Amino acid sequence: MANYKGHLAGGLIFTGMYAVSVSFLPVERFAEHAGVLRDWQAVFGLFIIGMLFSILPDVDTNSKAQDIFFGIVFPLNIILLWQGMLQASAYLGLIAMLPIIGHHRGWTHKKWAVFVVPLPILIVPYVYSEKILSLAMIYYGVAVTGYFSHLLLDGLIWRRFRIKN
Repeated sequence: MANYKGHLAGGLIFTGMYAVSVSFLPVERFAEHAGVLRDWQAVFGLFIIGMLFSILPDVDTNSKAQDIFFGIVFPLNIILLWQGMLQASAYLGLIAMLPIIGHHRGWTHKKWAVFVVPLPILIVPYVYSEKILSLAMIYYGVAVTGYFSHLLLDGLIWRRFRIKN
């Protein structure tokens, strides 16, 4: 089981691998948006999402991960409100509240949560504009990657594949 530093390091490594792999996607639909990753702001956003989701499962308890998570999410929410992006602010607030519904190592550490918790990143753009769906899939993918890195480092993924002597 890793601490917050281990989860952030794992999130950084997994996000880096994800960013490199997305850059080489041959599929036309993704290629035009993968080119966005040549923009430093988009790459920075990709890493922020990956890192936030790498510590998200531990936000359900009073921890350093919770301090870091809300230390980033709160100012980001203020910026979204200031820019008049009320819907984005509301969705960010909704996602940020999810982990505190339940107890530590509860549903946030389940394997299905890896795919379900980041779903608003994919669903919201689909509801409002199909044009940015492929870009949303890139950000959904990095959120899943960050979340997966957390469970992997906690050992929850490996337990399923261990061979008993």
